[in-house]
Amino acid sequence: MSSKLIADVIVFLLTLSALIGTGAWLAGRHYQPTIDKLNETLALCRTSKQQQAATIEIQNAGIEALRRVEADRQAKAEAEQKKALNEARDNYSKANAVLSERTIGDVCLAAAKAFDDELRRERAK
Repeated sequence: MSSKLIADVIVFLLTLSALIGTGAWLAGRHYQPTIDKLNETLALCRTSKQQQAATIEIQNAGIEALRRVEADRQAKAEAEQKKALNEARDNYSKANAVLSERTIGDVCLAAAKAFDDELRRERAK
């Protein structure tokens, strides 16, 4: 009886392993198209990620270049502003001298006289 029991156990184990193997093979055939599709999608996602990363890198470089140009323009504008202010100081002092002259009588006549005096001074130079 013992050899019959051993034979029955071996047959049972062989049948069980055949069933498990067949089940695994059927499951593999069933899920393989889904796995293939997911692998294709994963490859597309990785490619898309690389393209987007390259695009973002290019855009960031462009933004940084624009920031540098803006900083240069701002520095140049500030320098031009200071230069214009220095050049205008002389004109401001002349205008203040004209405005500070004492006038007696009609304001329009006084303004016309101050303007004429300033023109004479300018032409005399």
